[in-house]
Amino acid sequence: MIHKVIKKYYFEVLCLLPLVIFLLFLTLIPIINVVCLSFQAPVPLGQKVSFSFINYQELFSQKAFREALLNTLIIAGVSLILEVGLGLVLALIFSRTSGVLRIFRPVFILPLAIPTTVVGVTMGYLFSHSGWLNRILTDTGLIRSPVFWMSGGLKSLMMVSLADTWKVTPLVMLILLAGLQSIDRSLYKAARIDGATTLYIFRRITLPLLMPSLTAAVIIRGIDAFRIFALPLILMGQNLKVIGTYAYLEYVEFNNPYTSAASSVILLGMILAAVLIYIRAIGKKGMLVT
Repeated sequence: MIHKVIKKYYFEVLCLLPLVIFLLFLTLIPIINVVCLSFQAPVPLGQKVSFSFINYQELFSQKAFREALLNTLIIAGVSLILEVGLGLVLALIFSRTSGVLRIFRPVFILPLAIPTTVVGVTMGYLFSHSGWLNRILTDTGLIRSPVFWMSGGLKSLMMVSLADTWKVTPLVMLILLAGLQSIDRSLYKAARIDGATTLYIFRRITLPLLMPSLTAAVIIRGIDAFRIFALPLILMGQNLKVIGTYAYLEYVEFNNPYTSAASSVILLGMILAAVLIYIRAIGKKGMLVT
């Protein structure tokens, strides 16, 4: 049976084969290995490996991991809210047929082409004690003395969130812009003929029909927001840990693959839980409004 299917759809199977190999050997098998490693207690060579929750118990007993967990949730939540909000506003603006807006559209996509390392270094100059942001705020009189954005705490979390927002908002904008352009324009004309206001049209036509694209944007960006790694590491080093950098440092700096694997599994669980909760919240049809 399988042989007949492969023979009939030879070209399609050949096209899918690289993707299947990639997902199997570079995604699925590594994930299974990490999950298994996270439930193994560190034992000397030659001794039998046993199932254990000791790695997870050790993680949650460490203040550094609890802080990394909280930092990840805050950065992911703030970044996602800002990116979806700004992306929606920009998509609504650029969905208009104005020629001037079409000229400026590529400018707002440029951050996507900039490597994350370059973004991190640039944002380091922007948010430093004598950086551009402090200069602008002091020159305009909004603050009296420079803000130590890199001193840790909530200020540093907001700094990382803003840097991530600047880098990735164009992706959200493109997804939502594609969704807006797929909406039948005759619906808007009919609504205006019936005397519907702009706000009513947005709530009853635009937002419901945009929900599939909005769902895709939230899921794609939500996964990446939880997995944030390079920006906090470049901007703050070890002074501000998220789960991604914590797992990396546990493996590279402290040579502890077991707790590194456990923290990675926790991050995977957080991502899956967030996606499932969001899908459950919006319902099977992807509608938030009725």
